[in-house]
Amino acid sequence: MKKISTIVILAVLSLLLIGVVGCSRGKPSGTIEDKYITIGGAVPLSGPVAYWGISTMQGWVDGAEVINALGGVKIGEEKYKLKIRTYDTKGTVADSRAATIRLTEQDKVKYVFSQAAASVIGMLEVTEPAKAISMVACWGYLENFGKNYPYHFRAEMSDYEQGFAYVPYMKEKYPFIKTAAFIGPDDKDGYDCYYSFQRLMDYYQLEDLGVEYFQWEDTDFYPIVTKILEKKPDCIITSPTPPGITASIVKAAREMGYKGPISSPGASETQTILDVCGEYATDVVLPVTLEAPVTQYQKDLKERFMQRFGQFNALAGNYSWWVYALAKAFEVAGTFEDTDKVKDALENVTLDDSYVGKVKWAGEGAFGIKRQGVYDCYTTLIENGTATLADVRFPALPAGY
Repeated sequence: MKKISTIVILAVLSLLLIGVVGCSRGKPSGTIEDKYITIGGAVPLSGPVAYWGISTMQGWVDGAEVINALGGVKIGEEKYKLKIRTYDTKGTVADSRAATIRLTEQDKVKYVFSQAAASVIGMLEVTEPAKAISMVACWGYLENFGKNYPYHFRAEMSDYEQGFAYVPYMKEKYPFIKTAAFIGPDDKDGYDCYYSFQRLMDYYQLEDLGVEYFQWEDTDFYPIVTKILEKKPDCIITSPTPPGITASIVKAAREMGYKGPISSPGASETQTILDVCGEYATDVVLPVTLEAPVTQYQKDLKERFMQRFGQFNALAGNYSWWVYALAKAFEVAGTFEDTDKVKDALENVTLDDSYVGKVKWAGEGAFGIKRQGVYDCYTTLIENGTATLADVRFPALPAGY
């Protein structure tokens, strides 16, 4: 009897010990483990376009935390939380390809987000054959987009879609505009953005005075701006240029006496321009830029970003809707494992209230498939060193787009 009692006591102590270990690992014994869907990021977190990549990552991280706090995504009778795993592409094709291989093969993810042309091209070489759904911000490489890339969604409006909101605004604000010149990077992304610029100028009957290209490593923009000013444009459009490069172009143009408006569809942030340009920060038009939230949704998102990341930038707000659209597609499709069902559900997702207002997918007429995100364009105007929200409108896309 004594021997049996000892065995019972040891068994009870063992069970208690297991319970303590379980609690120390964050899960009490007997509780159900959370189920997760891992979403991968292959974005530039370092290099000249790191601002864009970090903004993209922050949008996904914040959205996943909000969804998880509400219990996760309901798929059938199960609930799943979202896990974001991000790798740095350094803004190159090779590093992006390597990062995406790691995500799809090692981490087994079926959903990847990316940012900027080089990273997107490297990613696509892996995701499309693997039938992994990609959501990206990329304005160039239109030959790598459309019906031949059915798992590939361009969630950010390119400078072309934005143009059907901000160009009409500029013509209203500056009725003297009859001509325009373009500044962009000397790479495929810049060439494709110039093509977008040409199409917009033709559509709105503005004369295209030509283009000047810069290198990503350039720091002196006075020579390029000098060449642009020799064309005597009524306005200058620079794309795709992050805030620092945009600020350098604005400063150079103003110091050389240029008085016309300068639009930067890719800057999406005002503080850098205000800091760099000082008294020269005026008549700068920034489409899809909302730094002073208007709706309660926007105010709440900005507050969360301030608490979570210590700062907020409008570009991250622009990207914040992607995760909600994908989560909605999971629920509609009733699966996250079958990417064919998810992509079919995703193309029909609409959002009525996001940081960028209402959202839908378009492009069926232009690309043969609905894969281009389109949403309200919040345009900020910098005048005399002050940035204010100047216009909000949904792009008036051409019929059949």
